[in-house]
Amino acid sequence: MFVRRLLFLTVIIHYCSFSTWAHNPTWTDGIACIIYSHCTGCHNQNGIAPFSLVSYEEVYENRFSIAASIQALSMPPFPASQVKTKFAHSNTLSDHEINEIVDWVNNFAPYGDVSNSPTPPTYSTGYQLQSPDFIGQIPAYTITSGNDVYRMFVIPVNNSTQRTIQSIEVYPGNRNIVHHALVFQDTSTTPLQLDQADPLPGYDAFGGTGSPTSRLITAYTPGQSAFHFAPGFGAILLPNSYLVVQMHYPGGVAGEVDSTQVRLKFGPANLRNVSTVAALNHNTSLINGPLFIPANTVKTFYSQVNNNINRTLTGIMPHMHLIGRSIKAFCVTPTNDTLHLIDIPEWDFHWQYFYQFQKPILLPAGSVLYGEATYDNTNNNPNNPNNPPKDVSRGEGTEDEMFLIYMNLSSFLPTDTSIIIDTSSHFAHNSSCFSTSTLSESPTVEVSVFPNPVTNELIIKGLDQFFSVTLYDNKGKVVLQKTCTVAEPLKMDHLANGIYYVQIITASKQVYYKKVLKE
Repeated sequence: MFVRRLLFLTVIIHYCSFSTWAHNPTWTDGIACIIYSHCTGCHNQNGIAPFSLVSYEEVYENRFSIAASIQALSMPPFPASQVKTKFAHSNTLSDHEINEIVDWVNNFAPYGDVSNSPTPPTYSTGYQLQSPDFIGQIPAYTITSGNDVYRMFVIPVNNSTQRTIQSIEVYPGNRNIVHHALVFQDTSTTPLQLDQADPLPGYDAFGGTGSPTSRLITAYTPGQSAFHFAPGFGAILLPNSYLVVQMHYPGGVAGEVDSTQVRLKFGPANLRNVSTVAALNHNTSLINGPLFIPANTVKTFYSQVNNNINRTLTGIMPHMHLIGRSIKAFCVTPTNDTLHLIDIPEWDFHWQYFYQFQKPILLPAGSVLYGEATYDNTNNNPNNPNNPPKDVSRGEGTEDEMFLIYMNLSSFLPTDTSIIIDTSSHFAHNSSCFSTSTLSESPTVEVSVFPNPVTNELIIKGLDQFFSVTLYDNKGKVVLQKTCTVAEPLKMDHLANGIYYVQIITASKQVYYKKVLKE
């Protein structure tokens, strides 16, 4: 009996000790930060997502589906693998963040200390490009179909001279129904004639605009902000151009009305032109075509094209339809090195992005571009629109198929590969994150910053090896990023006065957050 009681006490003491030591995440101590940084950009009252996740009550109500989605890596939606290729501004969760949310849900989703409640982000209808040089708006269009709608709208720019687009913002008039948009430019009157021939605003088209002279500028997807071309680059807008905008409205939104805007910011004339081209495609580079997938088969197609001159690659966007299952692209150089450009192992038709690389990539002369796409036209594909499966061929309709890999390409300069688009190791967090340390990787040493307030230079103490520093302003925007040595101060004299948040990542991957006041 004594032994049994002793064993019981030992178990109780061990459990109590473990409970005291273990980290139990709460809403106010980290969870809200993760949600606000990675989820509410779409899941807000004005967002594209079907429900809001701004308040604790909203997250609590959806906690089980949130945990399941993030464990399945389906949310936040970022289909491209980053094992061999790193992309700019990639909204993905770290393993630590996933475990935090799962632990929180399994621990009955506690609220935590009310006094530490973070300020929820607000999502107004304000534009990111506040003072654009051009604003074009499609006419109010009422969706009349219960199925997916792909509608083209023509917007004259009325530019008598050539301009260069530095930034572009597609601003949905009705975020709840705009699934994606493609923005083309065209100097012919063909799209205008197609528009005038249709009694309703715009005209129906899928994929292309119906004009062979249309050139893709950019794409909009849910949660995407204004698109800024890489530093020193832009898209040339030829004189007397039209913007041709393809709007995709998903099924089930009949009766809704949209009037989306396209806002342009022009840059200096010396910006280098970015061409957006389907370098790998099902028309000219498919080597085992035609693109035809018989019913009840899984088939892989290969695309290949020679690259004869040095080119700079800043972004990439694959495109398939519903029975697509995976797609990838890579480049083999003349020295037989492989450049991995993109790999989407689980294709999702509903989440298509124009991915920007963290730094521009040189595609050297004499290299070969390769594409590989797999299609599953069986009942094992849950997205197959046909049951039983039917033969599928190349075409413009949703139930047809495509194999396209668009690329942002420019002529190459030796300095291009030194350009930094975004080399942060993690998606920029909402400023509410920086009052908590629960997102760190369990730092084991004390790190301090001084002086605080700071005027010119910030000293980081407590580290004995090199480290990387990312500086965020009070809106969560990255304003400075560099790798430092222990003796190197962080220069802040060029920054405006205000609150800043310092993220410090050591060589051993320990993470620290510090809040400083710049005076």
